[in-house]
Amino acid sequence: MPSSATLAPLASPAPRRSAPIRFARWILGGLLAGALVAAAPAQDLALTTHTQSDGLSNLSVTAMVQLPDGRLVIGTENGLYRHDGARITRIDAPDLPLVNRHISSLAPDGRGGVWVGMISGLARLGPQGLEVIATGSPALSVRQGHRTIAATADGGVLVAAMDGLYTVRRDGSGWRATPAFAPPLRDREPSLADIHAVLVEPDGSWWLGCGLALCRWRDGALTRFGERDGLKPARWGDLLRTRDGALWARGQTQVARQAPGADRFEDLTPPRLGDSTVRLHLPLAEDAQGHVLTSSDDGVLRWQSGRWTRFGAEHGLDVGSGVHAILQDRDHDLWLGTAGHGLVHWRGYEHWRQWTRRQGVPSDDLWTFLEEAPGRMWLGTGNGAALLDPASGRVDVRTPGGTNDQVGGLARDEAGQLWMATYSGQLFRQRAGGAWQRVAKGLPLVFVLQPALGGGMWVGADRGLFFVPPAGGAASGATGAPPRVVPAPGMAVDRAKSLAVFSACTSPQRRTWFATSAGLIAHDEAHGVTTPAIAGLPDGLSIEKVACGRDGTLWVASRDHRLWRVASDSGGNNSDGSDGSDGSDGSDGGGAWRAAALQPGEVLGRRTVMALLSDRRGWLWVTTDDGVLVWNGGPWRRFDDSNGLGWNDCNQNALVEDAAGDIWIGTSRGATQVIAPERLLDPARVALHLTRVTRDQVSMPLDRAWTADWSAGALEIAWAAPVFRNRATQQVRYRLRGLDEQWRTTAHEDVVFPALPGGRYVFEARVENIDLGLVSELASLPFEIRPPWWRSAWALAAAGALAVALIALAHRWRVRAWVRRQRELEGLVGRRTAELKASYEQMRTLALTDGLTGAMNRRAITDLAAREIARARRGDAAVTLMLIDIDHFKRINDTHGHPAGDAVLTQLVLRLKATMRDYDAIGRWGGEEFLLVLPGLSMAQEQGRRRAQALQRCIGDQPFDIGTGTPLAATCSAGVVGVPPACDESLEALVARADAALYDAKHGGRDRAVIVS
Repeated sequence: MPSSATLAPLASPAPRRSAPIRFARWILGGLLAGALVAAAPAQDLALTTHTQSDGLSNLSVTAMVQLPDGRLVIGTENGLYRHDGARITRIDAPDLPLVNRHISSLAPDGRGGVWVGMISGLARLGPQGLEVIATGSPALSVRQGHRTIAATADGGVLVAAMDGLYTVRRDGSGWRATPAFAPPLRDREPSLADIHAVLVEPDGSWWLGCGLALCRWRDGALTRFGERDGLKPARWGDLLRTRDGALWARGQTQVARQAPGADRFEDLTPPRLGDSTVRLHLPLAEDAQGHVLTSSDDGVLRWQSGRWTRFGAEHGLDVGSGVHAILQDRDHDLWLGTAGHGLVHWRGYEHWRQWTRRQGVPSDDLWTFLEEAPGRMWLGTGNGAALLDPASGRVDVRTPGGTNDQVGGLARDEAGQLWMATYSGQLFRQRAGGAWQRVAKGLPLVFVLQPALGGGMWVGADRGLFFVPPAGGAASGATGAPPRVVPAPGMAVDRAKSLAVFSACTSPQRRTWFATSAGLIAHDEAHGVTTPAIAGLPDGLSIEKVACGRDGTLWVASRDHRLWRVASDSGGNNSDGSDGSDGSDGSDGGGAWRAAALQPGEVLGRRTVMALLSDRRGWLWVTTDDGVLVWNGGPWRRFDDSNGLGWNDCNQNALVEDAAGDIWIGTSRGATQVIAPERLLDPARVALHLTRVTRDQVSMPLDRAWTADWSAGALEIAWAAPVFRNRATQQVRYRLRGLDEQWRTTAHEDVVFPALPGGRYVFEARVENIDLGLVSELASLPFEIRPPWWRSAWALAAAGALAVALIALAHRWRVRAWVRRQRELEGLVGRRTAELKASYEQMRTLALTDGLTGAMNRRAITDLAAREIARARRGDAAVTLMLIDIDHFKRINDTHGHPAGDAVLTQLVLRLKATMRDYDAIGRWGGEEFLLVLPGLSMAQEQGRRRAQALQRCIGDQPFDIGTGTPLAATCSAGVVGVPPACDESLEALVARADAALYDAKHGGRDRAVIVS
């Protein structure tokens, strides 16, 4: 226990300055603070909010931690939750000895678990679940805050409690909490009883938010930091050591930073920080790029490039009463725990930005892009063109006067003129510094504009390939006159006007390629317009998309949903007899070409390719009508809205790379900018973890082999594969070796094996995600089920020994009549075998059947009902439970005797069996009550309800023979409950509902069935 301290002297008050000087300092401080903060460009953030419908019952999230296996642990004001990508489930069981389940703070324990600080005590989440730590009486009350607990290297934890700092360590008798500081030190420094945050450094020293200052405990000495060190008096609620070595501190209305190696703190407080609400949770976090994040009243602040950037409601971020917790997961997505608005997932936080009508873009339909200059981008939309400055978020609409058509092409020619074509057939030109000039109208629907080598502009449309000659050319018209649009030079006019031209590109080797309905067409200055022969590409195949790689490779998409790589055949000669040396490297000359089909497999499927791009990295980008595919030579990856793409429906030809290497994608709901895509294909991680193994509703070990006796119950195995993106294509392949060697596939998170026979088994499973291009390592669980006693080794050995003894005895007694004795012996063995089989069947019948009525007993009908409800829960089919009770049965016993009552029960079962279907089941539930399980029967349908009523009426249709010669009339009442597919109610709850319905039938006059859905 620390016992000594060196206290740094408190800063003395600064001398009082004159009023003008104070006013000047106030003005200067306000200007500097304003310079520290800027609103983020008004982009749309890709946000998903998780609430009660996702399993998060309490919407005030106070803390978050990501486990090593990828799952999120979420603390709230009422309970602890875990998110595995598929669902959010509550962790803290109802029977835990907790008075208050308000989670104050969470901290990794360094051993794969999590320390959980609560107002009512301390707990630890480990492989076996949540363990409440008994630290003595009274229990520790952990102070609320983002960092009020911290793990220590010895396996313990530091706890900022309401009355000071405690160390919690395990000793021989259990966990023990002791004050972190000796009483003399606490008496000399009262602020040690008021700890708001604790940070444990790698060297074992502690930083503390103590009172209205910061304290550091190192090597048995305490140092206090205050105004003399640049810190204003504040309750510092969070501390963060960033990767560059800086120390950050966050108070209610202050943010301070101590640079690496510095002695003083600098004030980095943005304006209006925490002015409106008093908060106990003041989170600080660092993202993968080294930016520091913290909360504000209306959103999140991010420190980058020497200033704060604010994200709030204008970006679609609604945080309710504020942000209590900030976490960046291992895939670099951001998670925000809000006060009252649930858990917010910022998808694609690091890479994806969206631009839509909310930011001033004329239309959400983005059809084409053109980079104006580094940092600015022309957007061709469904309602004209606009110029976007992503850094500021400014959008300037620059459409020719009176034109709001859908823009199909934007391009800049070699003379620096800007061209724009619309789907309505208009073509515009804008000279540098000038106004838009209409060049042509009445053109077919224009898909693409492509600058021509040597000047001019190619125009590709749904009915024709056209050319606009450069100014001064032979076909350009008189000087000063608008340029003329002519069919493609070098082509027959009829052919030029009959082509459908879908896209175009120009290779670094100065050849322009067109994707057309007649295949690939090329143009270069030496050969003019040609149709190269491409080996491997089917004749007459319509080519809809083309992209030029920097090495001369072509990437092609055909109408039949196939992708191709087209490259020059270096061993062939050019069509003009040359060897291809006229190209810069021979790869894009006039030589022979060969196509090879790519194999994207299921990741492309039957999706329609909308655009292709070969970027500076050599990656191939493929936008489709359902997401974006990227290939860098390894596994294909697919990205969609779960990754941060603004909308999955991409538009044709709306795909470009800017000067910074960012990728721009046009969709039918805005433009998406992919920032720093070189990190986009970092390997994804996923692993399958078994979360529950139960047999006969008894939990079995997850982390080791186990052995159990045989039973007729089912084995259920559940798992989690934590992935928070691309879940739609995630599936699990599994098999149970020892039962079936064949691999099976499921999209669910559990599997049930009913009534496994005795033997040794190994359950194996792995996760496959087509979009992420990954397959997890194999997870396995070995176990053994002992056979029933009559199939055990000793039972079989005993039976064998008995048979041998009988054979030997028969041989000795009947040696003279061998044939006869042999026959007798065979008969004896046969009888013994039949007896064993009969014994087995008798025992099985006795175990499952009611001795009086012949119906199933309660255990058997319970197991069968549980299996049918499990099938309904998986959505396979409906099932109906029917609880039947004989009316006035006690009166029958009292008046006619118990034998008469037994006769009524027996005949009731016989009547029901005669009326039920072969696959229906009846079991004696207790006394005169019987439970019917009716698979496939739905109470939502009239036919099902009539069937249930017919079963009830068949009991009272005929009197019962009770052996007295006088038949006895008797009726019954029934409670019927329908179980629809995907029902999540337990068997106990459903039976309780049926029993309540039976009660209503009794009190409604008996001899009737009450049906509840």
